[in-house]
Amino acid sequence: MEKRVWKGLNGLLTEKRVGIACCVLLGLTLLPVAALSVYNHPCSDDYSYGLYVAQAVRSGGSLWEVLAAAAKETAETYLDWQGTFSAVFLMALQPAAFGEGFYALTPWLMAGSLVFSTFFFLKEVCVRRLGMSMWAWLTVSCALSFFLVHFAPDPFEGFFWYNGSLFYTFFHSLMLCALTFALKFLRAPTLGRSLACGLAAGALCFFLGGGNYPTALLTCVLLMGGFLWTLWKGLPLSRKLGTLAFFLLELMAFGISMLAPGNSVRQAHFENRPGAVKSILLALGAAVRNITEWTTLPLLLALLFLCPLFCKYAQKLSFRFPLPGLAPLGAVCLLGVLLTPPIYAMGGTGAGRMEDLYYDAFCLLAAGVAFYFCGWLVHLPALQGALQRAGEPPAAFLLSLLLPFCLTVACLPGFTSLTGVSAGLSLLRGEAQAYDAQVDAQVALLEDGTLQNVVVEPVTVRPELLLPTSVPVLSQDPENAVNQRVATFYGKESVRITGENS
Repeated sequence: MEKRVWKGLNGLLTEKRVGIACCVLLGLTLLPVAALSVYNHPCSDDYSYGLYVAQAVRSGGSLWEVLAAAAKETAETYLDWQGTFSAVFLMALQPAAFGEGFYALTPWLMAGSLVFSTFFFLKEVCVRRLGMSMWAWLTVSCALSFFLVHFAPDPFEGFFWYNGSLFYTFFHSLMLCALTFALKFLRAPTLGRSLACGLAAGALCFFLGGGNYPTALLTCVLLMGGFLWTLWKGLPLSRKLGTLAFFLLELMAFGISMLAPGNSVRQAHFENRPGAVKSILLALGAAVRNITEWTTLPLLLALLFLCPLFCKYAQKLSFRFPLPGLAPLGAVCLLGVLLTPPIYAMGGTGAGRMEDLYYDAFCLLAAGVAFYFCGWLVHLPALQGALQRAGEPPAAFLLSLLLPFCLTVACLPGFTSLTGVSAGLSLLRGEAQAYDAQVDAQVALLEDGTLQNVVVEPVTVRPELLLPTSVPVLSQDPENAVNQRVATFYGKESVRITGENS
């Protein structure tokens, strides 16, 4: 009887059904995040970067005038603050500049781009390069997306705050898309497809060069590695030249960004910065610390869940996965590349949104290291016969991981801070609704054309994902920086609150 039950379960838990179940579960866990987005509102730098576009929209400007306003913000910022021109251009187009209600799109854009790009990139790698089935790709993508969204170190800055999340989360997503098109270019069977993928990859690479420095530097390193790989493999000249062009476009835009006059203005705010060599060493140390911190039991169980798939498809590859110690070493070095620019420029690893960026890269690298180890194991002569006799992993193995995974996640010290859990609790407690009502009351007065010196009630309810306590808000002082940003954004002479924030 027991054997018949397990045999039935083995037939039930096919790759297809596991893949479908993972998609359904990921979708369900994202529902609270999607629901919470309705109550999202702008804050902090959203007002300053989106000012010109908001003014153009309010004056009834055309699409061209709106884009010109974004370009004006980009040019001014390039000269007096930072050179990341493509990122600033998108920052200027923050959704609330077109109307307060559009800011609810921010989590959809940021979390959505992260999930989409992860699926897009992994399809190219898993299906086209590693020979996995579509269902295996879905399973791997869902597992990683779950951790990328729900275990993000700072989900507010990573998904709900447009200015911060666009600069890092969104540009990480663009990097994955650029790398995917570059990989598609290398295997495109026809001239038309090769040209289309090459143009897409080239445009994205140039755009990435004008984004945040960690992502731009990592993309440069990966593209250079890709070009050297084409030389080593002796690929056709067109592939070599195309890959070299991607690297040069990225490097050109990166150089334009680094040469901005505004960078020196910003750098003056940071003292006691380490030199280049020390920055690299500190970055490698920080990479090891982050890997140690983020390699949690839930993540290890998730990777263990994926190991049967990794072993199955790695076994079919002719590559023998030599020197397994190089895989974690490579992961530390790549993560160190991301960490080097902020340490060199600021003397530290940066704010929560930057931690999200490092974590996004870490999750992909962790899966890559796990796959490499699985490939090394299955190609060991001593294990090949045993693995062939074992066949597909039994259902008991997969089911035995489910309960420990759920328990370890639920028992985490920061369980309530997980993105989906925090979003759900904010909705169930009514915090999100109360916060939204308070902000809407402020906006109604700020958008009142008859008022020039506006006095509003303070926001007293602050959901962690919508307005954490670390974010400065309006005060009683009209000369406060936040007050002035809001006043300028809405075209008021002054803005203040009626009483102290709680």
